[in-house]
Amino acid sequence: MTRLLGVVLAGGQARRFGRDKALAMLDGLALLDHAAQALRPVSEDIAVVGRDHPIYVSIADWPAAGLGPLGGLCGALRHARDRHFDAVLTLPCDTPSLPAGLLADLAGRRVASFVAGTPVIGLWPSALADRLSDYLGGGGDLAVSAWAKAIGAEALEGWPAIPNVNRPDDLAVLRGMADR
Repeated sequence: MTRLLGVVLAGGQARRFGRDKALAMLDGLALLDHAAQALRPVSEDIAVVGRDHPIYVSIADWPAAGLGPLGGLCGALRHARDRHFDAVLTLPCDTPSLPAGLLADLAGRRVASFVAGTPVIGLWPSALADRLSDYLGGGGDLAVSAWAKAIGAEALEGWPAIPNVNRPDDLAVLRGMADR
């Protein structure tokens, strides 16, 4: 059995959103809490990267803040490795509407895998912690897709586009969809 750490990536600056989008409300829950709840069916252990949280384990970006999702992923991988988790399943706080079965599909994989088109949603073996740390130290491309390509991660095709909340209008659209 794989010991899996569910991780909410929540350390972004939300420049386009104009305020802390992780705490923006949708259907009575903060976006961060939507992500944590989505991870709960596939992992009993949930952590939040990039910020303190009163309920979940809080993990700092590694080696420093400001590296985007890869810094959060690296912090999560190091945390997971040091606590004997086999892998990390990442979900950004700004994707509250996921296709049914997506996270279970990822959680069942045994190799580094990510959703094509949304690489921040992925499964990453904790054994990759040092490799990602070295990659970040080398000053390479900070896009998760570039990292995924560098390690030969498997892109999962065939899933519908996953809406994400970058601007207040994006959240308004999701609220409108929920009202239907």
